[in-house]
Amino acid sequence: MNIGFLIVISIVSVSLSSYADEPLPLDRFMALVKEQSLNLKVNSAQLEAERANAVGLNLPAPMVALTQMRDESGQATGFEISQSIPFPTKLSNDHSARKYKSQAQKKISEVTEKQILAQGRLLYFNLWREQERLNLLREKKSVIQQHIKLSTAGARSDSFLRIHVLKAESDLDLLESEILASQQFVREVQIQMAEFINKDPNEFKPVVDEPPMASLPTGTEFLNPPQLEAKAFDLQSLREKESEARSSWFPDLNLRYRESGGTAMNPRYNEVMLGVSLPFVFFWEPKALSDRASVERLEGEIEFNKEKRKIDSRKVTLLAKGESLRKQLDLLNEKLLPRAEKRMRLVHNLAPRDMETLQDHRETMEAFPDLKMKALDLRLQYEEVVAELQTYSSEKPQ
Repeated sequence: MNIGFLIVISIVSVSLSSYADEPLPLDRFMALVKEQSLNLKVNSAQLEAERANAVGLNLPAPMVALTQMRDESGQATGFEISQSIPFPTKLSNDHSARKYKSQAQKKISEVTEKQILAQGRLLYFNLWREQERLNLLREKKSVIQQHIKLSTAGARSDSFLRIHVLKAESDLDLLESEILASQQFVREVQIQMAEFINKDPNEFKPVVDEPPMASLPTGTEFLNPPQLEAKAFDLQSLREKESEARSSWFPDLNLRYRESGGTAMNPRYNEVMLGVSLPFVFFWEPKALSDRASVERLEGEIEFNKEKRKIDSRKVTLLAKGESLRKQLDLLNEKLLPRAEKRMRLVHNLAPRDMETLQDHRETMEAFPDLKMKALDLRLQYEEVVAELQTYSSEKPQ
């Protein structure tokens, strides 16, 4: 029995620590997002609720009543059934309006799903970026420590060198503080990722690999942005509601059937009644409904045109920014970083002899990790631009 208990405990421990300080590939993390993200489940539930609302006709419920009549000759019981039937165009327009609203919600759901998946990918990238930044800060720390060793040898006979060493030691302390802050940020991102995929943050401490560079969407992917399609369906729904409001002038049909038993003085009888409403008698009510629906439809048209202009402008801005950031990244990776690495290797083999050469030595050695951190910052901006652009894509979420 004790052995079985230990086996169960071991299995649970392995399961909880499966993501503790272990590599987590991007595709595996995105699969976890799709499977376990509570945000995606809420989004799916909202879509199903809107679909359910679009089903069927909004007919008033029938009414059933029991009657009992007493007089000197005895007692009679009966029943009554009544049903109100709106004018057919009211029913059809209402159903169409709810159907278009459901289609609009479907497009909004697609946008939300894309945003959630993009946010998950950005979380993954942020963790990798901060892990890389932490390594670069440690590399800078090693550079400053080596620089202090080189400077200390001549500091005893040169007051300026002693001042230089003190400055370097202060820079080292500041860098140590920055390293601690970076370590804390790594943990914060890990906790955000755990929350995003509904995992225990105490056990979720993954190490991630560099994600592949995202590609800028092409112009053909923006032909039918789902945000604009959602607005178009909303506008069509408002048009159907306007037609329904105009039908408020038309009468509704009322059906009633009544049956009652007989007594000694009153014979058994049944009654069928067919009636119609007269909404035009109080003409101001249907007129107000029609006018309000027309204003709402006009407002919907304005909102549609406004959204179209906003999306077009945003796409142009993001595409231009993305292309610029990509060129800057290419410049850093293909020219600036190789050149800085070459200078660093050359300086590494030279022995500085005075304060000027010591300062040049330090600046050259620090330039390489500094450029790498700049590349990380540019890459983050680029990934954020691509993530936002993908929400405007007409392609289905992957």
